[in-house]
Amino acid sequence: MKKFLIASASIAAMCFGSFAMAQMADHGMRDHEMRNHEMVRKMGEQLRGLDLSDAQREEIKALVASYKEKHPRHERRKSERPNFDIATASDAQITAFVQTQFEQREAKHFALSKLRHDIFNVLDESQQAKVLDKQAKREAKGDKWRSHTRNGGDHKRNGSGYEGAGFKGLELSDTQIADIEALRDTFKDTAESNRETMRSFKDAQRQLIQSANFSQDAWSALVTQYEEQLINAGVERIKHRQAMFAVLTDEQQATLNARKEEERSLRQIFRL
Repeated sequence: MKKFLIASASIAAMCFGSFAMAQMADHGMRDHEMRNHEMVRKMGEQLRGLDLSDAQREEIKALVASYKEKHPRHERRKSERPNFDIATASDAQITAFVQTQFEQREAKHFALSKLRHDIFNVLDESQQAKVLDKQAKREAKGDKWRSHTRNGGDHKRNGSGYEGAGFKGLELSDTQIADIEALRDTFKDTAESNRETMRSFKDAQRQLIQSANFSQDAWSALVTQYEEQLINAGVERIKHRQAMFAVLTDEQQATLNARKEEERSLRQIFRL
């Protein structure tokens, strides 16, 4: 999913550069964790200024406590790791992996979405209307920002590397920069289409969450409706990353590999 956000995970380097490619794909899982965190943060923001009664506060606290008990933090972070080298993986391997991660992610997402649905239904009609108004204003602001930045935001290119692709400090040659830029331009329309699909999916999810028709069956039907498009987008993203990674020299791949391993180690230290 993308920026389509897809699920992936880190793997030990079985061959030269494989760890770095796994870390590239790993951004998808971290993005998903951030998306869940963002959902929780927005739930809190939506409740501000609603003059919740003491009874409503207690009911919401109980709902959140129940969710945490049923879904411990370590379980919410848990993800499958690929048993192959992502850097050289076949289309079939990538597709199977992305599909598995998608299914696991959406299963976890349902539990959080049910929490959002239950909290929304704690509110009275006036409070719900205020929440919907906040959402409409935020969406309008987001649309305005996307319209303003759609044709901008060029990645920085200089002697230190192609920063936008995560290759900062790799001392890319002019030829490499040109090759990466060509790959980026080729993928640009596909990436924008995938982002639009993801936005549509998220909008449909939110509408379902806030409707009286919310259920496991309705959620599954919605996921099925978008599943093929989102899985294809995930595969396309990994293949695009593969192509960019292949532009690097062995030495640059080693540098990126070491950098990503250090980042992973530091994240593990501070993961609570």
